Amino acid sequence: MRRQRLLGIEKQMTRIISNALFMEVKNPKIQGMVSVTKIDVTDDLRYADVFFSVLSIGDNTVDESVVLEGLNEIRKFLRKKVAEETNLRYVPEIRVHLDDTVAKAIKISNLIDKVNN
Repeated sequence: MRRQRLLGIEKQMTRIISNALFMEVKNPKIQGMVSVTKIDVTDDLRYADVFFSVLSIGDNTVDESVVLEGLNEIRKFLRKKVAEETNLRYVPEIRVHLDDTVAKAIKISNLIDKVNN
């Protein structure tokens, strides 16, 4: 039952953080298409590891280290948004990570396409 609660909290945090990124964050360091891919909340609700994917839009390349720096700058803002929109006694401290799974999948897909052609 406890794990079900954590899954619900993770899902709710994903929605809140995604909406905040899309609607409210205007940090120039956060470029490209940034999306929340996964959130892992610790059992004691003290920490939330938030994984973001970063994709370039068009021909513009995105420096992921700059995006990560920008995401670290807005961690407190995101935590405040989660606190405002949930009824949690303890709002987890947000730890930001880049998730390169999507980029790796695209590279693999491109390699497969090259082999097939």
